Amino acid sequence: MGMPRRQPITDEQLPGFKYFKKIRAMLDRLHDHATPRDRGGNRVLHYDQYVALKLLFLFNPIVTSMRGLVQASTLKKVQQKMGVSPTSLGSFSEAGSVFDAKLLKPIISELGDQLKGLPHDSQRNNLPGIITAVDGTELSALANLAGLMIQGRDIKLHTHF
Repeated sequence: MGMPRRQPITDEQLPGFKYFKKIRAMLDRLHDHATPRDRGGNRVLHYDQYVALKLLFLFNPIVTSMRGLVQASTLKKVQQKMGVSPTSLGSFSEAGSVFDAKLLKPIISELGDQLKGLPHDSQRNNLPGIITAVDGTELSALANLAGLMIQGRDIKLHTHF
């Protein structure tokens, strides 16, 4: 017996579009990336739209899969607020290998520059130890790891909780 079919996602289940307004303006510069590769001139999913859909996935726990994202791309609210067209599963799947992740670095840096520090909270003075924020993300790390594996080298990963 297979898993029960999920109910389609509705507009009402997807909050938080106000946060995408500012990010969408930043993502617009990615729109034409890889369009020369599209010799047929029928590209529907552009890089800025792909990233917007990925962010929708990250910020909405109701969207739990690539199929869920593709289904969400058919919703009018998603199309209007995020500037996407209905996206096929094949286009979305291929997009990960078509678009260059390095182009996101300046946008991520720009967003980081806009972050404001939090005011000091005196309750933190009583915490034992030192609070450490650890960020282990690196856009190019996966490619580097794959290259090391191909060379037959050992890989050690460090995780901090």
